[in-house]
Amino acid sequence: MTMATRLQSYLSQRHSHYDMLQHDPSVTTREAARRAGIPPQLMAKPVILDDFQGHWLMAVVPATRQVDLQKVHKLTKRHWRLARESEFSSSFGDCDLGAIPAVGSAFGIETLIDQSLAGVKDVYFEAGDHEALVHMSSEQYLKLMPDAPRAPLSE
Repeated sequence: MTMATRLQSYLSQRHSHYDMLQHDPSVTTREAARRAGIPPQLMAKPVILDDFQGHWLMAVVPATRQVDLQKVHKLTKRHWRLARESEFSSSFGDCDLGAIPAVGSAFGIETLIDQSLAGVKDVYFEAGDHEALVHMSSEQYLKLMPDAPRAPLSE
């Protein structure tokens, strides 16, 4: 099991309590949850957005849901589009494509968190590759990004 170096450093600096969970290789966040045997609503899925002016935003939602761009617009007062992986992959250089961790602040990216993730006991997210997940309490997860607004972001 491997973890992205920047994520590991970020978790260490914040004295985070977590464990790692190995799973068979997966392509999507939802598939990773299935292969790891965890409920997909506990899996934090990062979605990178672009405001057409060079600003990036990570919207984190459960793997069972999709980001509602209208809700994000209302919250931020900016228009957003879904970014293509090729546009932001350099910001996650120590991660495999399609396996970025749902901790934007570890990578210097502004983050919004769907409020539904605050209402669960445990949260899982990609560790930076296609075979490992980080598992922690939702309380611990939210402490990682204390400045990240929690709001209804998904449909």
